[in-house]
Amino acid sequence: MINKKEGELWRASIEVVGRGGMAVLATADEEGQPHSTWMNAVVTPHLEEVITATSPHTLKAANVATNSRVEWMFATPSMETLIYLVGQAEILEDAKDAEACWHELPNKSQAYFRNYCKSDSFHEFALIRTVVKEVVYCRPQGYRKTVVYREAASEAL
Repeated sequence: MINKKEGELWRASIEVVGRGGMAVLATADEEGQPHSTWMNAVVTPHLEEVITATSPHTLKAANVATNSRVEWMFATPSMETLIYLVGQAEILEDAKDAEACWHELPNKSQAYFRNYCKSDSFHEFALIRTVVKEVVYCRPQGYRKTVVYREAASEAL
């Protein structure tokens, strides 16, 4: 079990995720039907949490409400390296928490969800926070996947 945040692949994972705010979010409904979509996201510096916003009427919001297990995929521009962040997501219900996360999200005026809702109020959106439980470093060439961090078994997914 790898539950230490250290080493070369850990640092590389932080670097890849920190390069850009676009990632693929994979969710599944209560029956396991998958859904993936590109999202703008903010990730804490040591990969503890991922924050994003969406319309509350989207499939991803409905999926998170019924099945909190999610996976985020970040990639280098060349797609040479992929980083998967696996965790538990929640739609933030606490107004202070949601507002704080809303203010952390960059480029909201250009986000895709603004095509459906032009409001600048965080109350109009579903703010989703993912608590990261596992970090996987992947090199698609030769399909090498390495778990670089996983919470202890008693706390894992």
